[in-house]
Amino acid sequence: MGDVTNGQWAVDSEIVDKLRQAYTGALTDILDGLGYVKQSLSGDFLFEDPGMRMVGPAYPVECVPNPLAVSHGKSARGLFEMLSSVPADHIAVVQMNGIDASIFGDLSITALQARGAAGAVIDGGARDLHSVHEMGFPVISRFVRPQGFIQRGDWVTWGKEPVHIEGVRIAPGDYLVADASGVVIVPREVAAKVADEAVEVAVKEEALRDAVRSGMSPLEAFDRYLVNGEKRELSSSPGGARAVQSGDSGCCGERKAAQQAERAQVSAPALTPARPAGVRAGARPYQGRVAEGDLTRRAGVEQLEERGVDVIALREKLIDAAAAEFTTYYYYTVLRHFLAGKEDYKAIAEDARLEDRSHFELITPRIFELGGTIPFDIRDFADRAGCPDAYLPNTNNGRMTWGNDGDDATSPANSVEILTVLLEAERCAVRSWWEICDMTFGKDPRTYELAMRILNEEIEHEAWFIELLSMERDGVARPSGHFKRGEIGDAPWSRNKPFGHP
Repeated sequence: MGDVTNGQWAVDSEIVDKLRQAYTGALTDILDGLGYVKQSLSGDFLFEDPGMRMVGPAYPVECVPNPLAVSHGKSARGLFEMLSSVPADHIAVVQMNGIDASIFGDLSITALQARGAAGAVIDGGARDLHSVHEMGFPVISRFVRPQGFIQRGDWVTWGKEPVHIEGVRIAPGDYLVADASGVVIVPREVAAKVADEAVEVAVKEEALRDAVRSGMSPLEAFDRYLVNGEKRELSSSPGGARAVQSGDSGCCGERKAAQQAERAQVSAPALTPARPAGVRAGARPYQGRVAEGDLTRRAGVEQLEERGVDVIALREKLIDAAAAEFTTYYYYTVLRHFLAGKEDYKAIAEDARLEDRSHFELITPRIFELGGTIPFDIRDFADRAGCPDAYLPNTNNGRMTWGNDGDDATSPANSVEILTVLLEAERCAVRSWWEICDMTFGKDPRTYELAMRILNEEIEHEAWFIELLSMERDGVARPSGHFKRGEIGDAPWSRNKPFGHP
């Protein structure tokens, strides 16, 4: 598993060597068998060059949106501090929390390669790909964009805390394996077991493949080599390993094998119903209609699968969004109290706060309807939030000394800083719910309708804070056109009563 040194997990070379021999599909099968059923990233995270691979322990990095990053003077230096901290043979795993920019380019990748890093996975952007491709350094990013990170973001942590990407928890020392099929995260606590099983599976599958090529029926090969674990002797023929069989004279072997393999392929029954058009390759297979009396499946989920919805990915996205609404409700409780002397601002922040709670309560039942649940531990739930924490801005390096009379007394964050945090929180929510609308439009009317109601209010919240911040910071009128709520926290859209009508 590796030992901890100065807060970092040492690389277990034996585990890495074994994982290098495995492909990601086999690893997810093994993890499924161990109860780790959500350990891979979606098709948004693929190599541009399908011939590349990446294996190594994770070095998690997290950053957050911050439009004041340049004036703070921390972002650019922080980038090179972070790059200097990445250990050799590790994979930098970056959670950008919705920053629409690229964190790594030519200089960053040069630094990572020089330090001996094993690669990078970015929930965000990369750029300068012409240089990156020439270097041959393994990089996977969600998107490509020329605009840079340092003008738009700031740092939370690196190398010490887990990050979450698409609902998958990635902790320091977890192992990442990436190939042409995608990215798999192997938790460090089971990494040794998974690596050992991966080697065994590779041997069994090669035996099965060679047996089928040699003319054995797929079902017999499955029973012999995957179920019973029979061994096959190595052969010098191009077919590779083979079992010694009585009566095998070798005469006409290739033609016989081809004929038997063709017959087996034609007669083999389909194990699952045909995948509907539009379902991505990594999605859970369409399982057909729910049988009468079956309480383990739902017709509502069946219909989504039939229409090409990746139900598991949707469910995980809803959990992330629900966690973001709940934590934002909590953080807004703090933020509004520090809008000192701005009672009108407090009232508007209170509307947004209570409506975010309404969003959490509106969407949570849908998660259960889709066969999911929310984490039982609230700390795990908070870690799932799909948006950055809306921390109270602090001008004293995070020291909470409000109200002290000594020399270390500080002033509360000013209204401009607080409104900036509120605005960026709402923008993240708009992007998140818009993505859910895109996932469900024309396929999942129930989730789409709920998401649209929430999105309507999040767009209004953004408009409110743009108007307030424009006047407070720039002295410019950028009207939001919002109307006064019927009562504080009225939530007209998410409660389905727009414009105050019951």
